Amino acid sequence: MIRLGYACISVNTKNNPNKKTTVAQVNKLEPQARLKKLRQVLQTNFFNLMDLLAYNVERRIFLYRLPSEFVPLATHQVSADWDWAKEFAWDFQKAGEFIRKNGIRMTAHPGHFNILNSDKPAVVESTIADFSYHARVFDLLGLDDNSVLVTHVGGVFNDKPSSLDRFASNFERLPESVKKRLVLENDDTSFTMREVLELAERLGIPMVFDIHHHMCHSDGEDWVEYLPRIIQTWGDRTPKMHLSSPKSEREFRAHADNIDVDQFIQFASALSNYNVDIILECKNKDDALLTLRRELKKKGIGVEAFAEQA
Repeated sequence: MIRLGYACISVNTKNNPNKKTTVAQVNKLEPQARLKKLRQVLQTNFFNLMDLLAYNVERRIFLYRLPSEFVPLATHQVSADWDWAKEFAWDFQKAGEFIRKNGIRMTAHPGHFNILNSDKPAVVESTIADFSYHARVFDLLGLDDNSVLVTHVGGVFNDKPSSLDRFASNFERLPESVKKRLVLENDDTSFTMREVLELAERLGIPMVFDIHHHMCHSDGEDWVEYLPRIIQTWGDRTPKMHLSSPKSEREFRAHADNIDVDQFIQFASALSNYNVDIILECKNKDDALLTLRRELKKKGIGVEAFAEQA
């Protein structure tokens, strides 16, 4: 079975849990007004999250990436005196109940500014804090370890072996709440599928395979040959992968609006012996997912368990 999901934003509904504010905006306010603003943003995000999850369930979409900014400025000093976890405990409980009841898999992809293998201590500290925030959100929702946090290895810093070793060393500094959720993804410029897989095996954590990134950056390895090893890193958990189509030959690294159906069929065919969750990384988000389902249905292909629900 292959289940499809999308990242953060629905283009078919206005109710997206990605409302945010900025440090500059908040700093203009008095302390009480500042807290009120932060509370309003998070409350709106909870309302929108519940609406969006209901929208997804109606369309039998059970895989969704939560926006990283769900709790506004959660790791910034401006929120240091705000106990958002305590204030919104009921909201986390109710959202978690809905997610678990409907079998939804929630994931997250902490922002690109998180670089665990950085050679700057301050960057490593802020990365650990941001990873911990993401893990806390999933813990408050009561989600199991299928709700993973996806990250890239980071920078090469002119010394790839040392950069890989530094990631491994800093990984050991992470709290257990993060370690049990953190997974590694191959990227499109720095670390190849094989390099990331070897690091994931070394650390005993799962690897998310991104085929578009592999098409952009590899050492010529045939990813299908590595597939059993990638799947094995997940143990008893359901493997998760990413799929996107290149925007064009000229802008190959950029994501296309939709998924090329023939590319998807080729990718899914190699996964036919596995249960896999695939996040579609497209500009058209949920609409790209629904469009792909319709195109597959026209071809008489039921690759996804719920493909008939177009």
